[in-house]
Amino acid sequence: MNKRFKPQYLPHNDDAHALVEALAVELGLTLKSSAGAKHKTILASFLYCVQEAGVGAYLDWSGGTTSQDTTGFSFFPATGAATVVKVRTKLVDAGYVILGADLLARELPAELQELIGEPTQRERKRDINSYRINEMPLLYDPRLTSALFVDAQRPHVMVNKPEKYTDRVERKAANIKAPKLSWDEVYGGRQKRRATAAARAVMEMNAYWAKHTLTLPATNTDRAQLFACATRIYHDGSLIAGGRWYGGWTNIKSDKRLHMRIDDEPICEIDLNGSQPTLFSALLGMRMNVGETWTDVYASVVERLDAGEEQTLLRKMVKQVIVEMLGSGNCNRNGPASTKPPKNPDEPQLFFDTDYSKQMYLQIQRAAREVFPALKHLDNKYNNATGFLSYHEAEILTLTLLRLKALGVPAYGVHDCVVVKQSDKHTAVETYRNVIRDYVVKHQKANNHPILNIEVSLTIEELNKDKVKLNGCYE
Repeated sequence: MNKRFKPQYLPHNDDAHALVEALAVELGLTLKSSAGAKHKTILASFLYCVQEAGVGAYLDWSGGTTSQDTTGFSFFPATGAATVVKVRTKLVDAGYVILGADLLARELPAELQELIGEPTQRERKRDINSYRINEMPLLYDPRLTSALFVDAQRPHVMVNKPEKYTDRVERKAANIKAPKLSWDEVYGGRQKRRATAAARAVMEMNAYWAKHTLTLPATNTDRAQLFACATRIYHDGSLIAGGRWYGGWTNIKSDKRLHMRIDDEPICEIDLNGSQPTLFSALLGMRMNVGETWTDVYASVVERLDAGEEQTLLRKMVKQVIVEMLGSGNCNRNGPASTKPPKNPDEPQLFFDTDYSKQMYLQIQRAAREVFPALKHLDNKYNNATGFLSYHEAEILTLTLLRLKALGVPAYGVHDCVVVKQSDKHTAVETYRNVIRDYVVKHQKANNHPILNIEVSLTIEELNKDKVKLNGCYE
């Protein structure tokens, strides 16, 4: 698979800086002033791609407009489409890369291409801008092995185009990225003020993270990975739907993330237990029927079921049903969204195309409505996980990150999870709980909901230690 070029990396250690400077000199590019900062990002990102893909590999390197590219280079804070194309042209002229169509034309006569059914050079250029990385002395410099680049220049805010729940499920199943609004639609339209405010918070955290990089240490087979930026991604063409923070660390599995470090100190993860039904209920000022205290709200649904399945499997089924209810905005679904086997063979199949499986789904749904009466207020317009819930969840995380920053605590987010140094865990727990409590009460008052103070249940997880679960309760 080709490596996709994204202008989002910066040199981190001395070897990386030296290689970027050497390449800039060779290409006749300045690294000074605002233009130099753009050049540095593009060159560092190119060298990072070479590190990852290797000489002889191909880069998917588009022209950079949103219509050609899911993201569009105009969204990247340190570059722009014109500068990216200018530097890419310099790399082509110097022999570092060659357009795949040009390579084919050079090595295979046009007549032979036509004879064997290959697309013409013009057709291939129109198809995709794919560039091969060529052999060059600088790319065999031993410092390229030890150079470290930090993921530091992602777009601040992106907004997915509107789509129906069923379309989104099908798109995700096909592993297709959500289509995005253009720069003008995000920052130049009626949502300009919200977009600018959201971007400002991201820029503030990015500047702080640059001094407190989140690092996944090197192993015997992989070099270290460094992260210092995120993108807030909104849904349905709206700046009040979604808004979660996504960085290079958010797609790393939790057991691997626990090896990460901040300021060379070990980290811990602080998770909000049963976050979606808990937050949805709290925001509407409606109690969950989970007892006086709790650590696992899904267990209260499992207890109501008359089923012979193993408890761990039942809990997964309960969680999946609630996720689908919230995701679709429908508390009276006819059945599961899918009865196909999971893509991951290690994951159990939860529901099947049988009457028994459908009845089990409906039984879980009834029990979920009993435990979480707020689910009866779902709708497919806004009061659902994609719109209302994910927006407020992301706003709570944003306030938590900024509040911790003000306290001198560097923190990163993974949806409903806060990542901090182990030495900061007690401050982070107190801050996270206080932000949620204050945010929920403010929302309840603003929308004339019953006032309900909640201390949420959290789980603290550290590497090679048992999880610590903190009880939730109503105050």
